[in-house]
Amino acid sequence: MNNVKNEYNKRLSEIELYFDTLALLDNGNCTINCVDIIGNEVSKVVDTKLSTILKANGFLLLYNLVEATISNSIQAVFASIHSSQMAYDELTNEIRRMWIRQEIKHSNMNDVLFNILDKVVNHQFLLFRKDSVNISGNIDAQKIRDISKQFGCRQISDGRDLCTIKDKRNNLAHGDFTFSEIGQSYSMSDLMNFKNSVESYLTNVMNEFELFINKNGYSATNSTY
Repeated sequence: MNNVKNEYNKRLSEIELYFDTLALLDNGNCTINCVDIIGNEVSKVVDTKLSTILKANGFLLLYNLVEATISNSIQAVFASIHSSQMAYDELTNEIRRMWIRQEIKHSNMNDVLFNILDKVVNHQFLLFRKDSVNISGNIDAQKIRDISKQFGCRQISDGRDLCTIKDKRNNLAHGDFTFSEIGQSYSMSDLMNFKNSVESYLTNVMNEFELFINKNGYSATNSTY
């Protein structure tokens, strides 16, 4: 999970840099002064409309942090299973079901039955694809709890702000609202509260995934998790 947390911290620092700069631009009349490559001075007034557009973009950054962190955490579990080279009968029922769903998704039924029997009879270790758990565009706290349940990992309560972030991201991605329409409904204080809420929730989720991996929570013989 060290790589997961490093990637999380990198993305979080980008958001904090963006929000810190946006807070200055959103603090009344502001002018950006620049010098172009040939030495000419250029200035740009940051008006209210531009500020609201930039605030709306904050939802995209926050959602990207959530989806990337959950995706990376899932891959960390799969990597741990792969490195342990565990066979079907050595894994928990939750992980077995996940693998069967993956095989059904990518093979016809005859191949699925053959693959399952082949893996079980010959005690071959299982491989999980990157897309075994579909999360794209739909991550909120309830979805994260559903994913945790699929793994047999403990679920984190609350996280209600993640639903708002997901909805606003989807509104922007699907063109339901313009950036200025989304941004004008939220203050910088609102965005900072969303950021703090996401940071707290994802920290707890990563810690649970890390505990799950460290204690081999995917092992059928493990009784300590």
